[in-house]
Amino acid sequence: MTEATLRDMIAKDIEVLEQGLVLLSKEQYIPHSLGTKGFIDLYAKDKNGNHVIIELKKSDASSREAIHEVFKYVEGVKAHLGANDNEIRVIVASTKWRELLVPFSRFVCDTKLNVKGVQIEVSDSTKIKTWPVSWLPLTNGRFIAPWHDMCWCENKERLDRAIQSMEQSCKVKGIEDYIIMVIHLPNPIISEREIAMKDAIIQMGNISGLEVKKDVALPTYEYIAYFAMQTLPKEKYLEILSSDKEQYEEAQEVILMMQDENESLCYLHESAVAVEPSFYSDCYEIGYPAKINAFLENAEYTIEEIRRYGFFQKNTLLSDSTIISELLGEDGSTGQKLKRTVEVFKQAGMESVSNQIQSTLKENSVWKNHILRCLDEIKQEFPMAKVDVSVFNPATGVFTIYLVTTRENGCLYVPSYYLVVHNPEPVRIYYGGLQDNGQALMLNEILDKYYDGRLDALLMTMTWGGWEKRDLDITEDLGCAYRSFRCDILGAKRTFFMLRDDRWRKCDPINHIELYFQYLEKNEKLVKQIFRKIFPRDNGGMMDGSSAERMLDASADIDKGKELKEYYINPPCECELCGSTLSNEKYMVDGKLKDANAWGIMCSDCAAFWGEGIGWGMGQLYLSNDNRWLLVGGFEC
Repeated sequence: MTEATLRDMIAKDIEVLEQGLVLLSKEQYIPHSLGTKGFIDLYAKDKNGNHVIIELKKSDASSREAIHEVFKYVEGVKAHLGANDNEIRVIVASTKWRELLVPFSRFVCDTKLNVKGVQIEVSDSTKIKTWPVSWLPLTNGRFIAPWHDMCWCENKERLDRAIQSMEQSCKVKGIEDYIIMVIHLPNPIISEREIAMKDAIIQMGNISGLEVKKDVALPTYEYIAYFAMQTLPKEKYLEILSSDKEQYEEAQEVILMMQDENESLCYLHESAVAVEPSFYSDCYEIGYPAKINAFLENAEYTIEEIRRYGFFQKNTLLSDSTIISELLGEDGSTGQKLKRTVEVFKQAGMESVSNQIQSTLKENSVWKNHILRCLDEIKQEFPMAKVDVSVFNPATGVFTIYLVTTRENGCLYVPSYYLVVHNPEPVRIYYGGLQDNGQALMLNEILDKYYDGRLDALLMTMTWGGWEKRDLDITEDLGCAYRSFRCDILGAKRTFFMLRDDRWRKCDPINHIELYFQYLEKNEKLVKQIFRKIFPRDNGGMMDGSSAERMLDASADIDKGKELKEYYINPPCECELCGSTLSNEKYMVDGKLKDANAWGIMCSDCAAFWGEGIGWGMGQLYLSNDNRWLLVGGFEC
């Protein structure tokens, strides 16, 4: 049977491809002045009145040309009939799909058109059967997972051992595409995580009354083996976990409860890396783009080498600087950071950077729309310019406040963007920042609204770098708004504008970093509350999600309290350290602050992490009981 015979058979019963199709023409001629003229096998319309281009193939040899033909006919229909992309549909129908499936799948992934694949089977009785063809899940190329592993090593010998363990672990698990960045610290340092862990152990000892040695010397580290790998599909992560039946079953249960795809992938990734055989290290920390970026900005270091495996090794055109940039999230892949330089007259480059901005800021519609508007303005006003694009959108909600106020060079954690227009000298700068937007909710109100009242649920977000898809809403509830500004440069003259009500309005010179620090000063009570709640749980970037109430349970003697019936008279409404409302608390502590000659009324968190402990002369523990506070710990000796 020839393709012409097949075409005629389907033309007689075109609804065999899809109900509602109406044949308009066989071998429809489409002229085009640019050389894309040709004959469409079957030209039809669907039940919604769309143009339907039907391309028929009967053999593997002819199917290789199918996608080329489709591209040609689509452009011809657009030019000859004046149709728009959303008015054109494509049906590729073939009796053979072995050679056609891969290019068809790529076409489906790349095009904006509505495309459908159909398998055709013609029986001896010349009856035609059809069924839909599913396209392949094609890779989109290199995408380094934003969840890394930071293995600290005391010396070169330990470093070699760590690298060997990484290679062995990946070999066993079938992980092929990964890199190991070797960082040398010429002046060995102590891990911040171990310092924080030591402090946490001392604090817990104070609460429980156990004696803890405070003068224990911590080790120093000369090397870091920093591991990162290509993101794997969910099925591959589960395959790796299947080697551990208990871990595999737990993973399946956990991801079913996770609504966020990014959260479930993060969980699967970390579980797959951790399953045996795991990595060797003298001290282990979770890594992520924002963390390694901050580390490299503050530490004295040398990147000795980047070891490459799989396609990272095969790709000889891939530079170390590109890999480092992607580890830092500067390609926009993490949805947090993007750095590009683009020439306005190069349409492909402008379209590419527009797509990257939409991807990077997919959860921040405010800045996304602002920046795309700015790029359109640049194209109109400076068609031959070059633009430096830099976007930093950590989308960390509450943690933005915490990181800005607790980290060295905290201003580096302030969300911002810049578009610097060179024509050829700088002529305009668009930039964005956070600005006070009214009354802010307190942390406990944010926890109630977004995290079911659980501090540990907020802390959990730091396992994937603090990224929060609800950041836009949370930031607004924290009393902030994403704003955009513009500075026009003419010689020594500077003119500033603010984008308000979709218009550029002249304003006084604005420093967006200063704007954010003004917001922090205005909301000092909120900032202190966030600091008090999070700082003692911060173990060098890994957050202690343990329950302060459970820590205090060990010091509570409820039976003795009910026997003595001693109550706190006229208690305050708020914790005197963080300002949290006490009415929702299980415990309240009237105690001495650690390392300070001062006492205060504290909530459970502040007592567990900032208090001297529970006991006579240190602190009294009270239990919420019938709207009163019953003494249940720290009784008089």
